[in-house]
Amino acid sequence: MVTLSPSKRAQLEALWRRMPANTRAALCSAVEAGKDADPQSAALHEILTSLEDSVGKPAAELAKPFILAPLRPMVGTPGETPPSRFRFSPDDLSKIWGWLARELAKDTVERAKKCRKPEKDPVWFEFRREAGQALKTAIQAADRVPKDMTALTKRFGPDAKGMLADAATLLSCSQEIAEAMIDIPERIEELDEELVYTLKDNYERLSTESPEAALWTLLLTIGRLDYPWQIFRAVAKIGNREDDLVVSKTDMAAVGDAVLADTGYFAAKLKQPPQTLEEAKAAFDLFDRFVAHSTGMTKEFGIRKAGRWGQVLFSLRAEASSNVEKTLNKVPLSLDTGLPEPRRGRSGRIIPAQLPPEQAIDRAEGLLYFLSNCRAHATAAAIASTQKRIADAAEKRLQEAGAMLVDLIADSEGQNRTAAQDGLEITVRLLDAAGREDLADILRRRGLAAAA
Repeated sequence: MVTLSPSKRAQLEALWRRMPANTRAALCSAVEAGKDADPQSAALHEILTSLEDSVGKPAAELAKPFILAPLRPMVGTPGETPPSRFRFSPDDLSKIWGWLARELAKDTVERAKKCRKPEKDPVWFEFRREAGQALKTAIQAADRVPKDMTALTKRFGPDAKGMLADAATLLSCSQEIAEAMIDIPERIEELDEELVYTLKDNYERLSTESPEAALWTLLLTIGRLDYPWQIFRAVAKIGNREDDLVVSKTDMAAVGDAVLADTGYFAAKLKQPPQTLEEAKAAFDLFDRFVAHSTGMTKEFGIRKAGRWGQVLFSLRAEASSNVEKTLNKVPLSLDTGLPEPRRGRSGRIIPAQLPPEQAIDRAEGLLYFLSNCRAHATAAAIASTQKRIADAAEKRLQEAGAMLVDLIADSEGQNRTAAQDGLEITVRLLDAAGREDLADILRRRGLAAAA
């Protein structure tokens, strides 16, 4: 799926609409001819098809996406989108639009449905301003009548007031925010000094003209950062302080709260132990992002341990460490069920083990992968001793099991040898997952030699 930023999308749609229909058709046909053989042609075909679909839409169907466009950078899926990038669900947008169209801003919506001007035309800023003001008025009215606020809560959820207030601000201040964000790249690999000063200048200018818009320029920038915690560089410059003593008590506290919320999101995701290798890779990615957030914040900004942000951050670190340790402690049990571990009888004869079910192998493989990769963050997450103890014990068991399986291969034949070879393949697989590819390769070659 090809993804375009809202601004690039709007520019392409405007250009596409100006083209003659026969030119558009010729371009689509030319690209379609090569889409199956060329990935670039396939991506371009996807874009052109989407553009052609938008051209074919009547103006009435474009009113909703055009008016609600300022909300889309903060649209996500609850529980799946990091909090700094999530404020509205697709369902929220549908409900807000329905409320505007049926009750709050019927005239605005009807005029917008008849408007055929491109999304970047200033008229859409005016439509958004009217819609945002209608939302503000409705929220204020409901706030004075408890039963009306209760109705809003039932309709939009427990955070109805805050969510709708944010929607109202983004709509009513859409022009001010859009103008401030022009010089902010859609993706920021590194928040350099030039961008920091741009953010500072925008914030300070808007703080007097439109304070609500000023804060949103920072919040929206978080979603464009490869490393969200770098937003603290702008916070430090704006607040003229390198620590949170004052900043955490100002409006800019919302910026730090957003980064902290992401940190908490990743910490909470670590509660569920992985059951497969794919789940383990996803779990480690979450752990990696948690560590990056939690250490990145303290590197970029002076977060006092006794301050509000510090208390939350250090609590999250403790939570994450506890969750990860609980997962690591499940490794020995996973080997009990997922490793075909032979044993020696009283006579010294090796007694083979039954081959474990694939589900048990998958679980052991995932947990070993997670255990091995956690080593990279063991010190930062305060789990170094636990990680090393369990990793050393697991490696010893895998090597011992492998050695006995090699002996079984050498001393058996037929079905028994086949079973021992299958067990050895499982052990090699688990060693690979544990990050000991060197030992896995040696064991693999020993098994081949034993069978020769």
